[in-house]
Amino acid sequence: MRFTCFIYSLGPGGAERVMSILAGAWASHGHRVTIVTYDEGYPPFFSLSPEVTVQKLRLSGGSAARRVSNHFRRIPAFRRVIRETQPDIVISFMDRTNVLVLMAAIGLGIPVIVSERTDPRRYSPGFPYNYLRRWLYRKATAVIVQSKGQADWFKQMSDRVVVIPNPVRTYTDNQNSQAGRTFTAVGAGRLSFEKGFDLLLTAFAKVHKEFPEWSLVIYGDGPERLALERRIQELRLDKKAQLPGLTTSLTAHLRTAGCFVLSSRFEGFPNVLIEALACGCPVIATNCSDSIAEIVRHGWNGLLIPSEDTDSLANALNRIMEDAKLRRIFEANGPDSVGRFDIDSVAGLWEKLFQEIASEQFSN
Repeated sequence: MRFTCFIYSLGPGGAERVMSILAGAWASHGHRVTIVTYDEGYPPFFSLSPEVTVQKLRLSGGSAARRVSNHFRRIPAFRRVIRETQPDIVISFMDRTNVLVLMAAIGLGIPVIVSERTDPRRYSPGFPYNYLRRWLYRKATAVIVQSKGQADWFKQMSDRVVVIPNPVRTYTDNQNSQAGRTFTAVGAGRLSFEKGFDLLLTAFAKVHKEFPEWSLVIYGDGPERLALERRIQELRLDKKAQLPGLTTSLTAHLRTAGCFVLSSRFEGFPNVLIEALACGCPVIATNCSDSIAEIVRHGWNGLLIPSEDTDSLANALNRIMEDAKLRRIFEANGPDSVGRFDIDSVAGLWEKLFQEIASEQFSN
């Protein structure tokens, strides 16, 4: 089958990572996959299968006049690409892109799958996308979400909402060893309000004097960097907390970290959380999404705490840091707990959907 996939960019985000992984999996199953981006044309941040074609439309950036022009050029450009690539199925990632793709595909008779990447109960794409989404999602062949709670919300817009979790690379070797781990607490993600890294810094400041051997490293970049740097100075953590920026080696860091902390105020389906568990890294996660409660079993593969509660986060850090036995339990149970998210299993769920859609097209 031929797939044409739309996403804003292939930059260092969670949706972009999932698109890169899935596109490679689909290509390995014999499908012809084209990924269409419309950012300024930056190269992919994550490794991409050589069997996957990337087409860059470059419909972002530039002067104010050019940005306005690009906005109106997107739908005709998407429609042209769909016609040129002649896909059996169009796949779109992320809410605003989904709306544009559905508009571009009107009247072409090609099935369109749209995939939501955040929790709609906590995040809105804004006007006019929120209004257009309610109308256009009824035209989508399927709406993909990552949790049952999200599925229930989107059923008001679509008769076919399918829960497919994000994939993760699983490991079968013995490198996930607590003996080789450092006294480092790791956070990772876009440096933005919803990730709650300001809360993590506050909580870490409450416990670091009791555990002077531990440090905090937060990987990523984003609009809150300057505010977080100021917060580090205010809390006098300049020798204990670091913001090293983006990394292409997050897996390696997770396989040596003493723990991983998801401090988010809200999430869709946090890829980095299942990646940490797959690496055997003990985790602390805020219960800010029903998807997280489906991933972390409190006391078995990690600690689950209320969101936006720095006292609970500090207590969880204290418990992890002081109890090496607990860290070993989480290390042992983590990889097994995310087996259902391995690439083959998740790609199989997509493949099942593709075959269902193909059968429906054939019968019509």
